[in-house]
Amino acid sequence: MSSTHHVAGTVTFDAPVPTASFWELLEARSAPWLIATSGSEEASQLRNRERLLLPADNATLDEQGRPSHIKGIAIDWDERSYLIGEALRNVALAVYSSDGDLDDYAIDFHGEDGSVGEIVFYADEDQAVLGWEESGAPGRSPEVFGCVPWVHRPPRTT
Repeated sequence: MSSTHHVAGTVTFDAPVPTASFWELLEARSAPWLIATSGSEEASQLRNRERLLLPADNATLDEQGRPSHIKGIAIDWDERSYLIGEALRNVALAVYSSDGDLDDYAIDFHGEDGSVGEIVFYADEDQAVLGWEESGAPGRSPEVFGCVPWVHRPPRTT
């Protein structure tokens, strides 16, 4: 069952990824990703509950002002858990398809049911598996649930 969650955090890539790898995310009909254009704009967009692609530090700009490469993402979003999972999975797949990898990430979630935890990317470049690892779940034991493919795993103990 999918419930509404708030997620917030960042993901950095091991090397800048060409912006072209993210066209489908930028042109999505529902909930497209945006490109942050400056540090101050990035902060204001995140206050508006957005999903941002972060330009690489030395990226050149095309004729429309878009950067040539992306160094990571920032997210601050309220949505159904399956839509959040799909959006994050699509970012990971775009990075993996460019022969890149996720370098570092910290994405926390808070569910409408009171559950809290973090989203973890598992090392599976073919399917971009991510897990929602609960650290607290009022009225029940915390669990780990996955996204694409959906799997259940016992909570991580380390």
